[in-house]
Amino acid sequence: MNKKTLSLAVAAAAAGAAPAVFAAQDLTATTNANLLYFATENTVLPTGSTVENAGNVLDVVTKVGFSITDAAERYIRYDITGATFAANMADGDLVVESAANNATASISAGGAAKDSYVIYEVSTASDAANNAVSPTNNATIALPNLTITGESGVSISYALYSTPEAAVANTGTALGSDSGAIVAFTAAGTHGAVTSTAANIDVGQGNTYFASGTKAATTVIGAFKNTVTPTITVYALPDASTQVNTTAGLATIAGNTTLEVMGDFSFVQDLDTDGAPDGTFTTVAAPVFIANGTDCNASVTVVPNATSLTATKATFNLTGTADVGDDTYYVCATANGASTIPEQTFTGTISTSGSTGVYDAESASVTLGTLSKNGTNVTLNLALTPGGAFSNFVRIVNTSGISGDVSMTVFNDSGDSVNIDMGDIDGVDSSSLGAQSSTDLITVSAIYDAAVAGDATFDVGSGKLRISIDGEFTSIDAQSITLSTDNTTFTTF
Repeated sequence: MNKKTLSLAVAAAAAGAAPAVFAAQDLTATTNANLLYFATENTVLPTGSTVENAGNVLDVVTKVGFSITDAAERYIRYDITGATFAANMADGDLVVESAANNATASISAGGAAKDSYVIYEVSTASDAANNAVSPTNNATIALPNLTITGESGVSISYALYSTPEAAVANTGTALGSDSGAIVAFTAAGTHGAVTSTAANIDVGQGNTYFASGTKAATTVIGAFKNTVTPTITVYALPDASTQVNTTAGLATIAGNTTLEVMGDFSFVQDLDTDGAPDGTFTTVAAPVFIANGTDCNASVTVVPNATSLTATKATFNLTGTADVGDDTYYVCATANGASTIPEQTFTGTISTSGSTGVYDAESASVTLGTLSKNGTNVTLNLALTPGGAFSNFVRIVNTSGISGDVSMTVFNDSGDSVNIDMGDIDGVDSSSLGAQSSTDLITVSAIYDAAVAGDATFDVGSGKLRISIDGEFTSIDAQSITLSTDNTTFTTF
């Protein structure tokens, strides 16, 4: 059989249906220890990006799988899935070993730039038995640079055929075959949240500070890190010369890194000259910042201030400071000591700018920390207008087995609020409530008067009140009781 016969077979195949291509398969018998990994953060152009065979990283070795004896001709076909050849292949790119002189290999079809297959005609030297190729001899192909248009990876299949027709058709039973992945994509690093523990909101301090034994105003509200992908080596395109799953590599990939933290930041708003919340959110006092230690003090601060701050979002520039791989960073918040700290869970978005044409811009959503109170809470959503037509009372019950103090946050219909201790209310001797104990009936008018005493600007107007009640114990209950105008019936809410 000669090249002319093979050329006729190629022409016949071209005139008919396109030849079938083996589906991509992974190696099953062994693990490909030299599998080439590139970072998914690389930008792969839709018009094509190059994977270079520098340092022979795209050379592929297989066992021939069937003997090629004295002066015999066989046909080896390689198919590439997920890429095309970036340059023309040459006869010398395939080496088929024998016991003495290597077999002669020459391209008979395919192998041109933009092709995804190549067929070699392989023959042995005559008159010497040790020139024969055995099934266990190696066939090594040096692939040219490859062109990829996506990050699905690249696989190669090998098949040895006895006739040119079978090699062109790429169907039927091959004398020998093998396949496997040669290029894969994986992330060089992964942004994610790290478990952190925030100080509890201290109900004993009116929910305006965090509990830590003192009037602490600062706590961790979440933590994050950029984890370097371990175990394997991940490279930057186009070749295997630059490893990027390293601390420095992640910083290079990221370009500029920003963190947006979403939540209710009303408790860090500015205070006016009288010490009251004024509804503005400046970063002058640095109420939110990033540290590399859980204690959130100045000695561990790495990003001293947010670049912008609103009632619902804090934005940080992490570039060159808190974007280092495998280090954990903590988001810290300082309460103003006047605003109520709401129970909540913060979320975040970490975004990288990448580098145009080199690394992609990316973003990752993370769930950060949770703020919870150190006691229990019950809310009475309807307390009638103080001094109105109906007499309205509140009864509070400590249903736990321990005693503790009780405090309240009184809201009007406009959302304005005042924090008071139960002992601030006229007629109530103490803020403490014993285990399994209940209060007397406390008038809503007395609760309102205590709120006004705490903040003279607080006004119920013509509306109703809402009362959030906190107990420094494990379970609490409360009722709102209304008497009819003739004092003959009552209603419990």
